Amino acid sequence: MNCVAVGCYLLLGFYKLNLKHKKDIVVTIILTSLFGFSGCITVPKDKPSGESNASAQLIGLPAKGEVTAEAVTPQLEQSGGLAISTEGTLYFANHKKSGAIGKYEIGKDKKPETFIDLNDWISSSGDRDIRVEGLRIDDEARLLIAEAGTGKLLRVSPDARKLEVLADSYDGYRFATVKDLAIGSNGDLYASSPYSGTVYRIRPNAGYVGILNEDLVRVEGLAISPNGKRLVAAEPDASRIVVFDIPDDLVTSTSWTLVDFSTTGFEPKGIAFDEKGRLFVALGDRGEIRVYDLERGTELVIYDAGGVAEGLSYRDGSLFVAGGERIRRLRLRE
Repeated sequence: MNCVAVGCYLLLGFYKLNLKHKKDIVVTIILTSLFGFSGCITVPKDKPSGESNASAQLIGLPAKGEVTAEAVTPQLEQSGGLAISTEGTLYFANHKKSGAIGKYEIGKDKKPETFIDLNDWISSSGDRDIRVEGLRIDDEARLLIAEAGTGKLLRVSPDARKLEVLADSYDGYRFATVKDLAIGSNGDLYASSPYSGTVYRIRPNAGYVGILNEDLVRVEGLAISPNGKRLVAAEPDASRIVVFDIPDDLVTSTSWTLVDFSTTGFEPKGIAFDEKGRLFVALGDRGEIRVYDLERGTELVIYDAGGVAEGLSYRDGSLFVAGGERIRRLRLRE
């Protein structure tokens, strides 16, 4: 029922009352109906994905047809994650060979170059080669790396001259692998381990490694909401996106499902937030980016990713997409 309808309903009720100031009350109801009740808002109903452009425009996102994925790199030999610095430097995984991290200055007439080759720093484990997956940049411009081959969480200095192993085991057992990572507002790190379905919580300065949750199904992409209160995880095999409320204490947390793709079989991969808390979800071979309102659990808009969509990174109004031969950018605002 909208505000005007509520006003009419109350007007009929007051009309039957024998009140001394009935006339004043009637006038008040009419004016309030026209100009709005305090706290009376119109809550849009959930819309099917094909009708979500209106929702997107309401919150300042361009409509589906107004965004085109543009290549920002030349053809690359790469796969895996990506991260972009505040200066516009793009870092991407497995440049030319597994374990090497590429570096590319967007908008400059330069070829991509190798930032660091992890094969020169760490040894492979058995038949498992060094392989880079998730990448993030911290507040000190250091590159954080989820190295999946040997299951290590690494940190590299901005000049690539120093490499640290932040975590590689829990309770005496080595990580089977790590796929993605996220940085909390207090500096805590979160790492996904697909084979065990575990999200680890790491506090590097304290040497702490614990478990946030270990009940997931091949957990991959991770992202933390801008307010630092929630961690979102992608589970491709379960075809869903789940959310954790991050506890202040170093304890485990249960999840709730934000999006369930099980009826379609879609496999969510990389995920990322913008500064307003809107969640972007990459749907792999489907070549789509779907955008969600985390608080209301509604789909806002669907964008064409211009190819395979795996890793995502957001910076200053642009969403960068890894997958296939080129990294692409979707300009969400000028």
